[in-house]
Amino acid sequence: LDTIEQFVSAVETALKSCSDQLNPSQPSTIDNTSVTSINKSPLLGVSRIGALVKNLLIKSDRLFQIVVICTEWPTMNLFEKLFSVLHSNFHETWKSQINIQCQKDDETIQVHTNTVEGQMSVSISFTSSSIPQEDSQTSEQLLTKTNCLNALYAMHSVRWFQSHISTRQHASALIRCLRYKTKISSNWQSLSSEIIEILIEHTLSKSVSAVCAFRRVLEYLSGDGPGLRIPWETDSINNIYDKLSDQERNDITHEAQIGLRFMAFEQLNKWLEQYDIPKVMKSFQKRSYPDDQNQVAAKRQCLESDNIEEQ
Repeated sequence: LDTIEQFVSAVETALKSCSDQLNPSQPSTIDNTSVTSINKSPLLGVSRIGALVKNLLIKSDRLFQIVVICTEWPTMNLFEKLFSVLHSNFHETWKSQINIQCQKDDETIQVHTNTVEGQMSVSISFTSSSIPQEDSQTSEQLLTKTNCLNALYAMHSVRWFQSHISTRQHASALIRCLRYKTKISSNWQSLSSEIIEILIEHTLSKSVSAVCAFRRVLEYLSGDGPGLRIPWETDSINNIYDKLSDQERNDITHEAQIGLRFMAFEQLNKWLEQYDIPKVMKSFQKRSYPDDQNQVAAKRQCLESDNIEEQ
């Protein structure tokens, strides 16, 4: 975690240093008086998104995500300029350790570094809060609205998670278990972390144990997951499955049905291809903690879940 934090922080620092370089204040002369014009930076800031900021990392995670928030609809010119100056804005200790690539297809900048645990990458995307109100435009000078909206919705997802999920006992551990399954099962590779988070929010309540919530998630997925929309996309009524193909939905349903059968015979460890699952699930069944200990309890369960991958 320390290595990840250092790497992501280095990228954030470099991005913030780019802001002044992209649009420095320029002196101008008006009525024979030298003044400095105030130019608004095209970059408002940067924001972490995804599993890193939600504290949902599992050991196999190697890709982390950052969004650059722009004052206006980001342009291809801004995208290319930022790419060209980014490397020079890294601290000297990082310059020889990173490789920066421009991905024009999905309009992201990828920063890679090698560590003792393998390659790590940070994906930088672009958005602006004004995008939803703007009419769709096809100008080659602007980044596509779809990519900008996806980045904006990812930020909304973080805020929703922090207000609805982060303080719930066992939630983070359950999400990590299910995310781990998406890494080891080809049938579940299309099941995003966001869908899992919505399902946990829907099934996990104060009156429901973590084991029961886990079973309910599998039952929901076994029934093809109808009826739940994406809560942070307030301008749409998209179902959580809308972006999946029929084959992907069938694969998810089939795998969830297999999981339910294993769970019914108390063999969930075989489904997750691990042997510490009974211990973790037993810990989930312990009585609830007082409200003032919920956060500590959740962190303890997350650590127990993390040990799944270290065997």
